[in-house]
Amino acid sequence: MGEGWPVLGTTLLVGTTFGVVAGQSGLGWVEIVAMSVLVFAGASQFAMVRLFSESAPIPIVIASVLFINLRHLLMATSLRPQLQRLPLARRLFAAFFLTDEAFAMATSHFRRGGRSVAYYFTFAIALFVLWNLGTVIGIVVGGVIGDPRRLGVDFAITATFIGIVVLAIRNQADVIIAVLAALVAGALALAGASTIAVITAGAVTPIVAVFVRR
Repeated sequence: MGEGWPVLGTTLLVGTTFGVVAGQSGLGWVEIVAMSVLVFAGASQFAMVRLFSESAPIPIVIASVLFINLRHLLMATSLRPQLQRLPLARRLFAAFFLTDEAFAMATSHFRRGGRSVAYYFTFAIALFVLWNLGTVIGIVVGGVIGDPRRLGVDFAITATFIGIVVLAIRNQADVIIAVLAALVAGALALAGASTIAVITAGAVTPIVAVFVRR
């Protein structure tokens, strides 16, 4: 778990940012805390806050969140070989705590030869606790911080994932796949399709990976 402290620290930082942004949008603290406890999906939560602030219809909010979180299906499929031996109740428990960070760290752990699913559960639950702690901190100090983006914290999570990807690269094929995923996601984001950027990159690059590794 020692290698995961930068990710854990970033989660606390971004969770605090969410608490600040959500509080400044006019949502009540009960709604904000409930969102972090029940939804626990950073990108979706930021999207929900924006949609709520724009008075978007509830069906639109729900559909948007579900669409953004479709990438979790790909992540869950990737982790299935390591978790399939667990009872159904524990698999559902693991699914609730599945996030991009937990997936990335667990995948790196398994690729290095690790076999213990306790690594995933420990890391994923720690992320949940820190995210919710950060949310509460953000609610409390939101009025003092002002716009958190002026401090550059909106890039913190991006920097974290760049670091995770770099550490996970093992060979030339990994480099090609990582660069292609970045190009696809970046192009779609610049084109104004940031909502589907990660999903599309996640769907296209595994197909490329099959051919590259052959």
